[in-house]
Amino acid sequence: MELGIKKAIADGNGNTIIYTALIAAAIANSLPTPFDGIYFRRVNTLNQQYNEGKISAENKEWHIAGEYYFWTSCWYAALFTGIYAFGGEYKTNARVLLGLSAVGFVIGAVMKNIEVDKSVASGQTD
Repeated sequence: MELGIKKAIADGNGNTIIYTALIAAAIANSLPTPFDGIYFRRVNTLNQQYNEGKISAENKEWHIAGEYYFWTSCWYAALFTGIYAFGGEYKTNARVLLGLSAVGFVIGAVMKNIEVDKSVASGQTD
């Protein structure tokens, strides 16, 4: 009995796997995560260091790009670890994943609201 991706491809459902992966990637990249808050804070810190002349423009931009992928990878590693450590069967894994995603969404939304509140308080509007 074949299971998983090989079975889906053998049954002629390979495109379904591709579509599912693309939809999952689109959804994952559109939701804020707790690690986005860390990334945004780091970007602010790097911008301050650049404005103070402590780092070069190249250094700032390479760090911003690198940290974007680093923190994103950390979030997905945390999701995988949460499912692996606490999961087991499908229902448990789905609950862990939904719980972690909900936490990420809430924390990300709060971080964004804090940014907006601070910009409004300082008189800066987008």
